[in-house]
Amino acid sequence: MEQLNSGLNLQALVQAQLVTIAPRGSFNEILQGLQSNQGLGLVVEEQGQFRGLITQREVIRALGKGYSPQAITAAQIMLPSDYCLRLSDLDDPLAVLGRFRYLGVDALAVVNESGRVEGLLTRQAFRESLRPVDLLRIKRVAEVMVPDVATIAAEASLQEAAVLMTERGVTSLVVPEASASGVLPRGIITEKDIFEALQGQGGVLTGTVGSIMSQPVLTVKPDQSLWQVNHFLKEHQVRRVVVVDETGQLVGIVTQSNLLAAIDITEAQGVIQVLTQELNKATAELRWQLSRQQAITVAITESEQRYNTLISHLPVAIYRRDRDRLWRFSYVSDQIYHLTGYFPQDLPDLRQIIPAPDLALAERDIEQAIRQQRAYSTTYRIQHRDGCFRWLSDRGQLDPHSHMLHGVLLDVSEQQRTEERLKTALEREMIVSTIIQDIRQSIRLEDILQRAVTSIQQLLLSDRVLIYRFLADGSGVVEVEATTSPQYSILGQVIHDPCFSKETAQRFLEGRTVTISDVNQAQLQDCYRELLSSLQVQANLVVPLLQGHDLWGLLIAHQCRGPRLWQREELFLLQRIAEPLTVALQQAEMYAALETANANLQQMVYIDSLTDIGNRRCFDELFAKEWRRCQREQQPLSLVMLDIDCFKAYNDHYGHLRGDQILKRVAEILESHLQRAGDLATRFGGEEFALLLPSTDQGGAIHIVEKIQAALAEANITHAKSTVGPKLTASFGIATTIPTPDHPPTMLLSLADQCLYEAKALGRDRWVAKEL
Repeated sequence: MEQLNSGLNLQALVQAQLVTIAPRGSFNEILQGLQSNQGLGLVVEEQGQFRGLITQREVIRALGKGYSPQAITAAQIMLPSDYCLRLSDLDDPLAVLGRFRYLGVDALAVVNESGRVEGLLTRQAFRESLRPVDLLRIKRVAEVMVPDVATIAAEASLQEAAVLMTERGVTSLVVPEASASGVLPRGIITEKDIFEALQGQGGVLTGTVGSIMSQPVLTVKPDQSLWQVNHFLKEHQVRRVVVVDETGQLVGIVTQSNLLAAIDITEAQGVIQVLTQELNKATAELRWQLSRQQAITVAITESEQRYNTLISHLPVAIYRRDRDRLWRFSYVSDQIYHLTGYFPQDLPDLRQIIPAPDLALAERDIEQAIRQQRAYSTTYRIQHRDGCFRWLSDRGQLDPHSHMLHGVLLDVSEQQRTEERLKTALEREMIVSTIIQDIRQSIRLEDILQRAVTSIQQLLLSDRVLIYRFLADGSGVVEVEATTSPQYSILGQVIHDPCFSKETAQRFLEGRTVTISDVNQAQLQDCYRELLSSLQVQANLVVPLLQGHDLWGLLIAHQCRGPRLWQREELFLLQRIAEPLTVALQQAEMYAALETANANLQQMVYIDSLTDIGNRRCFDELFAKEWRRCQREQQPLSLVMLDIDCFKAYNDHYGHLRGDQILKRVAEILESHLQRAGDLATRFGGEEFALLLPSTDQGGAIHIVEKIQAALAEANITHAKSTVGPKLTASFGIATTIPTPDHPPTMLLSLADQCLYEAKALGRDRWVAKEL
C-alpha cells in the first residue's frame, strides 16, 4: 500500500509539557487543568500511569446530566483508558487518523509501552501537518466505493438499460459474467454510450447492451489509494472504474462523485482546490467537445450538485425509504451522521438503534397514517453512537406511485428534555400540594406520612422510602415505608445506629442532609457502613424531620439494587416535602395536647370529683339522649333514685371525712353492678344517687337494685346513729316507662322521686317500683 510522505513526523507533533490530574481531582482542578492546557484535553494519571482523558465535552455532559459540581471528580467523568495512542501507533498516520475518527475526540494522550504518559497529540496539529496529497493518499477505495453495483445482462435491450438506470438512479451499469469462483465484470455501459447509440440510430433506441458496452473493464483494487484512482481516471479519461478483489470478482464501483464526497470538507480544503482546478479544466474541455444535448446534461448534473450541497447544510436529515422495508434508507442526506453518529453506509437499518418499545409505537403511528392516506408524524428515541439516547421527530408521507416514504428526521432531544423537566417539576409540586392538602384535611399523622413516602417512592422509583422516628433511648423505629418489593421491607424494625452521636443530631438540627451514591465507595465510618449493608442499602438520601426545636426523625430514600447517582432535584424534592411534614408533626403535637386538655376538661365537666362517677350534668345530658333513643326504638327505660339512709346523722357522728369515704364506697358498689354498656351511675347531689338503665324493664331494674342492697349488706358498714339498724342501708325509688312523645322525661324523674319518698316513708332500707 502507498505510504504518506516520509517528511511527516507525528512524534514531533506530540505536546509533552502538560498539566495532568489525579483520579480524585476536584471539579475546580479539572477546570484549571483544562485552562492550563488551552482546552485541548486533560490527562488523568496515577503514579505515572495513564488512567483516562477529560475534554471540555465531558465537563459539559456531566453538568447537563445534573451532577453537582461539588461532587464531581476526575474519575467520575473521564473517558476510559483506551482513549490514547501508543508510541508505535505514530508510525502509521492512517491508523492515527482512524483512531481520531472512531473515538470522536480532538485530542488523544500518547503513552509508551509501560503505560506512562509521553504527551498529547491534537487532531488540529495532525491536520495542519498534512499536505493535500496526503489527504488523498490516506483514504482507500474500500472506504468510498458503492458495494451495491447495478448490473444488467449483455442480452438485455438498450431500452431495458435506460429503464434500469432511471429506476436505480445511476449513470452506468456493469455487465457481469458468471464463473466458478463468483461474478466477474465483463463490460460496462454508461449514459453516454446509450446517448451516442440514440444519435447514431436517428432517435430510435434499438439493439442490445452487449453491442455497445465497453470492454475490457477498467478495474482497481479495494486497498488502492484515492490518489491512485484519481490519476487512473484522469489517464483513461473516464468517470468511473469497477472495483474487484484479488481473484477478479466484482465487489463495487467507484466514481468521481464518490471520490469527492468521501473527503471531509474541514480536513481537505487543499484537496478540494486541487480537484476543483482539475475538474474546471476537464469541464471546459468537455463542454468544448460535447454537443448541445451533452451541455444540458452537464447543467443538470451541476444543479444536482447544488441541490445536494443545500441538503447537506439543512438541520434535518432528508430520507427516502421503501414501503416494504420501512426502516432501510434507499437515500438519506449526510445530516444523518450528526443525528446518529453513523454514516449512511454504516447504518443500513435504522431499527438497530431504536429501542423496541419506541419502535413498536413508531410503526403503529406510521402504518395508521398510511392507511388513512395522510402524512405521518411520530417521535422516538435512538441510541447515538456515543451511547447517549436522543429523541428524533420523524415526519413524512407515502408516495402512492413509487411506494416510497419521503420524509425528514429532526433532533428534538432538547425539547423532550425540557418537557420531561417540566413534567417532573409539576409532579413534584403536585405531591407537595397533596401533602399540604392532607395536612389540612386529616389529623391522622400516620396517614399523612404514609401517603408522603408512597408518593416519593413512585416518583423517584427508588427501592425504599421510609420515615424513621427517634425513640427516647436514642434508637429509632421505621414508622412508615413504601417499597418496590416485599424483600426490602423493614417496617416496624427498631434500629440501633452505633455511629449516631450528639454531633450528628446537631448537624441534622442545623438542616444538614446526607447524600451517598455508593456505600462501598463513600468515606463512611465502618459502623455506619455495616449498618447500611445489613439493611441492603447501596445508596441513600437523608433529610431531617423536625418537631419544633427537636429532631423528631428522618425522611430517607434507599436504593438497594445497586449504587445510584442522585440528582440535585431528587434531594430538593425530599427537602420540599420535609417542610410540610414538619408542619404535620407540629400539628400532631398540638392535636395531642388538645386531646389531653379536652379529656381533662371532660373529666372536670362530667365527672364528680369525689366519687369519680358521673355528676348531675352528665346525668341530665345522657338522660335526655337515652329518652329520645328509647322512644325512637320503643325500648323500656328505667330510672333508679337512691338515698343513703340517715346520712346526716352519719356525718355528724363520724365526721365529714368518713362521710366522703362512704359516698365513694357506695359509688363503687353502684358501678360494679351495672350490666349494660349504656347503663350509668351518677351522683345526683349530696348523698343521693341516680341509676339510668336504658333498654331495661321494671323486673330488670328491681333485680339490679336487690343486688345492690345485698352488696351494701355484705359491705357491713357500721352506722351507730341509723334509725333503721346498726348497719348502713339505702332506700330506692324505681320508675319504668316506654318513652312516648306525650310524656316529657321529667315525668319519669318525678315518679322515681315519688317512689323514693314512699320507700323512706315505709321505714327505709327498701325499694318502691312503679311504671309510668
